[in-house]
Amino acid sequence: MNILIEKARIWTNDSELGLIENGFVLLQDNLIAQVGRMEELPQNLAERAQIIAGHGQLLLPGFVCAHTHLYSALARGMALSGVAPQSFTDILAQIWWRLDKALDKESIYYSALIGGLELIRNGVTTVIDHHASPNAIRGSLAEIKKALVGELGLRSCLCYEISDRDGPERAMEGIAENIEFFDSTAQDELLSALIGLHASFSLSDRTFAQLRQALGGREVGFHIHLAEGPEDQEDSLTQYGKRVAARLNDLGILGPRTILAHGIHLDEQEQELIAQAGAILVHNPQSNMNNAVGIADIPALLRKGILVGLGNDGFGYEMLSDLRAMFLVHKLVQHDPQAMSLAQAHQVFFRNNYEIARRLFGVKLGSIRPGYRADLILVDYKAPTPLDEANFMGHLLFGLAGNLEVRTTIVNGRVLMREREMCGIDEQQAYREAREATRRLWGRIE
Repeated sequence: MNILIEKARIWTNDSELGLIENGFVLLQDNLIAQVGRMEELPQNLAERAQIIAGHGQLLLPGFVCAHTHLYSALARGMALSGVAPQSFTDILAQIWWRLDKALDKESIYYSALIGGLELIRNGVTTVIDHHASPNAIRGSLAEIKKALVGELGLRSCLCYEISDRDGPERAMEGIAENIEFFDSTAQDELLSALIGLHASFSLSDRTFAQLRQALGGREVGFHIHLAEGPEDQEDSLTQYGKRVAARLNDLGILGPRTILAHGIHLDEQEQELIAQAGAILVHNPQSNMNNAVGIADIPALLRKGILVGLGNDGFGYEMLSDLRAMFLVHKLVQHDPQAMSLAQAHQVFFRNNYEIARRLFGVKLGSIRPGYRADLILVDYKAPTPLDEANFMGHLLFGLAGNLEVRTTIVNGRVLMREREMCGIDEQQAYREAREATRRLWGRIE
């Protein structure tokens, strides 16, 4: 079915088309077919299409979340005994590794469903997830796929984190889960897969060798935490006599389809290795601040030519809050109001995140122009000052961020939410069932 979005204020994220006042966009199947001004709209288009009235709302490309943990969706309000972390390792051991061990297929499904609903409500149309459930490994990615792609229709890249922390049998289960899921994704345009790895400090050379053997020559990308805390570097230097990025490079992990989450505690040589390999580094500023692990020097990484994207690490769902945190925290840390520019914020969020998605899904995303996939959001925004192509990022960071009101979300030409109402799913029932699943989940946590 064709969809005609009319009378919208279109920010195309395209230097040629710019900002279109009172514009229209025609969607044909999963593609953007035509873009223009209402006065240029052919009369017969409206007769053959489902109409979505823009009402002067902002029409934007849907957002990408380049690194998250959807299983954290059921941790909101969770109060665990004995939590008094003094380090990043303590945070993992006292909170997240206790939670992930308690996950079962029911809680995996509902964490993905609720996380996906909240992403849709916040304008995210592509999500790259990193999952762990060591007592429910096999079939876990199918549960996430069922929720995100089957129920909701989100563009989703999934993986399971392989780790030695629960023993060699679980590590082999993680390898099998990743490879089986990877092999199943070829025919689904909304679905992609990476090989998930926890972090260098929880993976032995033996497990990497077993993974390489099991892959059997498959060309894959990887998704791993890199130097999030100093523990990663300390372990790599002690165990292997090299810094962590060098170790991963020697193991063949770095490459253009590999996501390195965080990258905080890297030296100059490691940054150069990442740049030379063409690997992806994803910044998660709010999570980094919450975990007190430090902040990667994103402006410096951008200057080195590293493809830096933005994620949330499971810390909330509104990506514009992480974008604004990234923009502000570098000024604070470096005591320099020029430490990060609006142009760099645009590069990370509106160029790099879409390039990451293109590498993983093989489709064109991120611009409202003919031939691009129809992943779009309509946002209610009353600009109190003039809004144009030149000052759009200022409005985004200081008007929309923290106050985002997405009215309609479309993925691959399918309307997932219209005028704040989810399509094809009973949202109240989903939240009610999630609360019951969460009670059972919390009851299992030791």
